[in-house]
Amino acid sequence: MRKVTLALLRHAKVPSHKGDMPLTEDSSADIQAAVPRLLALASGGSQFLFLGTQTKRSRQTAEALREAIDPIAPEVHPAWGLRNPDLYLAGSRVEMGSTPQFFASQCDHLGMTADLVSAQNFFHEFLTAPDRIEYWLFHHSPPGEDAAAVAKRVFQFARSFLSGDTANHLVVCCVTHSPVMRAVLHQGLGLADTGEPNWVEAIVLEVTEREMTFKYRDFVGQVSEAIAGSA
Repeated sequence: MRKVTLALLRHAKVPSHKGDMPLTEDSSADIQAAVPRLLALASGGSQFLFLGTQTKRSRQTAEALREAIDPIAPEVHPAWGLRNPDLYLAGSRVEMGSTPQFFASQCDHLGMTADLVSAQNFFHEFLTAPDRIEYWLFHHSPPGEDAAAVAKRVFQFARSFLSGDTANHLVVCCVTHSPVMRAVLHQGLGLADTGEPNWVEAIVLEVTEREMTFKYRDFVGQVSEAIAGSA
């Protein structure tokens, strides 16, 4: 039976979320600590694939893992299914951040300032919340994807690997972001939200044509077919 293992990983440490920030100089310790855990997912003849998103922090983490685990694996490419939640502002898709200036800088079509960003109820509440991601996670109608939509997107992305042309067990190291992981854990798997995952911490999904299972910390179980989809 064909099987694909996906490790959904939070990126390594960054100094802030004020923009598209690179990793900190001390981020390598968490990356190296994740290497044996990822190697343990492989079996004889396993093929590794390393994917990230468009952000520097995700891409740099994926590249460091590839270099440590399998430098001859295909080059890191951004995977659209791993992206942060889609939020829309003044006709543009914007990445989550921690300042109104960063949101304003991403608007392409209409004039936008930090003051105009702060005047929008969702973005004002998001930026002033003690836990910004928690605010989005439990929001019933954000200006874009909600947590349930993100979780469903990730599970469909995971199942899509079964249609690929590979003769070996595939291990996909997917470096993503905390909103994506928290959506999967809470809305997709029904676990209580416990806040931000650790740097380079993983949710492991095992995908076959029959089922999808998960492991996160001490939690293991099966993903509902209604959310994961069917082959």
